[in-house]
Amino acid sequence: MVSLFANRKQMAEEKFDKLFRNSYARLYRLAYSLLHNQEDSRDIVSGVFADLLDKYELRENITEAYLCSMVHSRSLDLLRHRKVEDEARKQMLRENSVPMHDAEHDDRMKDILTYIDTELTPQTRRVLSMCYDEKRKYKDVASELGISVQAVNKHISQALRKLRERFNPNKNL
Repeated sequence: MVSLFANRKQMAEEKFDKLFRNSYARLYRLAYSLLHNQEDSRDIVSGVFADLLDKYELRENITEAYLCSMVHSRSLDLLRHRKVEDEARKQMLRENSVPMHDAEHDDRMKDILTYIDTELTPQTRRVLSMCYDEKRKYKDVASELGISVQAVNKHISQALRKLRERFNPNKNL
């Protein structure tokens, strides 16, 4: 009985190894075609295979089409995450283009933090903190909070919109 289980496990591992060897290059090209970055593409593909290693029961039924779907999805998640980060960075640059003295800047930051603590929902505050303070990926935040990646994106978008409406120094222009 133990030998049968060990033999089945070895066969599954061999099948998984073969799938890895046969699929890696194609999956890498898929990720690279979306991300245009070698390191990010390697990270995405390696992450897909690493996650599958933890899920032994799934390994036996994995197809290359399933792997392509996972790589595609994770690549798009990364692009969406970067887009939101870029927008936040651009907004901060626009806001910081108005010269302020250090005391003014400190007061403004206190106002912003107070606004976040009092006016945003606890879930939105948690999402903001995990994404910006802890620098976690939307997918990881979604998984930990039990919500969709789309919901994480929605929390971030709403929070940034509210902050822009409240604190944009050029809002009367």
